[in-house]
Amino acid sequence: MKNSGYGRIWSEERVKDEILECMRILLIDRMPTAQELVSIGRNDLHCKISKTKRYSGWAEELGILLKSCDTRTGQSYEAVVKDLLEQRGYQAERMSTKYPYDLLVNGHLKVDVKVAKPHMLRGESRVHTFAIRKVKQTCDLYVLMALDEEDHFERIFIIPSHVLNVVTLCVGQESKWNAYVDRWDLVKTYDDFFRGVG
Repeated sequence: MKNSGYGRIWSEERVKDEILECMRILLIDRMPTAQELVSIGRNDLHCKISKTKRYSGWAEELGILLKSCDTRTGQSYEAVVKDLLEQRGYQAERMSTKYPYDLLVNGHLKVDVKVAKPHMLRGESRVHTFAIRKVKQTCDLYVLMALDEEDHFERIFIIPSHVLNVVTLCVGQESKWNAYVDRWDLVKTYDDFFRGVG
């Protein structure tokens, strides 16, 4: 990611370029929200947007949309996770946008899917930032897809929601969250539990 460059002049072209770069990092095809920019360390860009044409004005300038309920990118990765679960012998149903989670596994296990591309945090550390967006969780498990620069899977985290009480999760190369990489066994643990109490 480009260094925010304190002291550099905020030309209109610079604002546009940096909005487009943040869209690439966030894997979105719409205008980033204030929360999303702050989550990837771009409060400077958020402030510039707010003090000039605001989010709606810059979106119009760039010919892009403001945030809607869901994006094609998120939905495509829900389909990927659905396939990965079905390859492991589970039944997975994609939920409509009115549900607060993405997949229902074997009729009882609620799974939410998030995806992130790497970016440089403050120009120093390569990280993945996942927008969890809620502290009180509405799913049982999160499947977090960390992509590399070519959009291939770098790491897949399977994390119980009760240990993820954050609005935004920022994961570096060395992280306590690496203990949850490829923890597909947790799907079986939860599935067995629900079968036992059903």
